[in-house]
Amino acid sequence: MKFFLIAGLLLASTIQPAAAQSRLTGKVLDAATGQPVPYASVSVLNTTAGTTSNAEGEFELKTTLPGRLVVSELGHERDTVAVAAATQPLLIRLQPASVLLPEVQVGSYLGDLIAQAYRQLRKTHDQKQYGQAFYRQVTQLDGDATEVQEMVWNAASSSAGVEGTALAQGRFAKKKGLLNFNNFSVYTKGKALYSAKEDSSTQKSIIGLRVADYLTLRLLGVTQDGTHQLVEIGFASKSNAGAHGSMVIDETTHQILRVRVTLTALNTKSTNPMFKFKDEALQLEWGFQPRPGGAATLDYLKVDYQTNLGRVMKPDLPIHVTSFAYFYNGRATPDASVTYAPVKGGEVDLAAIRQTTYDPAFWQNNAVVKRTPLEDQVMKSFEQKGAFGTMLTP
Repeated sequence: MKFFLIAGLLLASTIQPAAAQSRLTGKVLDAATGQPVPYASVSVLNTTAGTTSNAEGEFELKTTLPGRLVVSELGHERDTVAVAAATQPLLIRLQPASVLLPEVQVGSYLGDLIAQAYRQLRKTHDQKQYGQAFYRQVTQLDGDATEVQEMVWNAASSSAGVEGTALAQGRFAKKKGLLNFNNFSVYTKGKALYSAKEDSSTQKSIIGLRVADYLTLRLLGVTQDGTHQLVEIGFASKSNAGAHGSMVIDETTHQILRVRVTLTALNTKSTNPMFKFKDEALQLEWGFQPRPGGAATLDYLKVDYQTNLGRVMKPDLPIHVTSFAYFYNGRATPDASVTYAPVKGGEVDLAAIRQTTYDPAFWQNNAVVKRTPLEDQVMKSFEQKGAFGTMLTP
């Protein structure tokens, strides 16, 4: 099977001050648990300015103050926060959304809703976005980070996923390790929700016209987002016990907002006959921002891979690799100077990074990189253990 988001007004005076951009930072938390809310949408009311919180709920945004922020995330209630000045980081607490489980016979409702969402995706597939993507991968062996890779791509994306990329900048930090992952970014660049080239009536993707034929569906809940109802649907493959996940669909617009897929029947092979991958689990998550006209813009893509490496006469070695790609500065027309290449076999991420010219100023002054900080202890562990790479302090 192919598996392809303080109220404050300045006192008026006789002289109107010039508007200035302020650097606003903050963190989005769950009001009930106090835990960070990752990948929450943070936008400036009545403008096109906005960003997304990182995996730790943190965000950075340049805007004119005073102003009002609109903060939303699929599992929480939307909130509007007035900001008078950027004197200190904001703490924004979102209330968990009320989840309804209607006591109704859903019948074919879920399959029909997915089919409508699929038609919407196919209808808007050619409305591509061209911009940049910030990609970060962290590999951990037995809890110790052994490699970090960061890349900025010029990226083309559609409602199905990433269409093509061109590496613009790259940097890395690396330790000697028992193994590494040469091309983990293929899970970001090479996975799609559906194929626009296949026959829509026969395609067996998680979004399709007849998903009930090959997926078991169940209603996980319905949440209210303003005047829209967001329906969360759980699914599991009828033929592959290791494939399951969930999706969130706007019932009003039929737009896909989030898809999560977990695969456990991977059977990855090692090039070393003494090694064996055990208890594998790969989770993919696509997040989309809705656009006028029913199109969906790829907002982020997360990948999480966990396994235990079996070794002869030694204990199993836990392996955890995570990556995310955040897409930004999207526009409707491509950059004529960029060749957006689809993923190809044989690519090696680190080799591609080494071919770029490292530009420290680019990384130090890049707001997108700043708003997704790497854990301090990770970099300290690299610097203390004789690691090498362009990310490290000389």
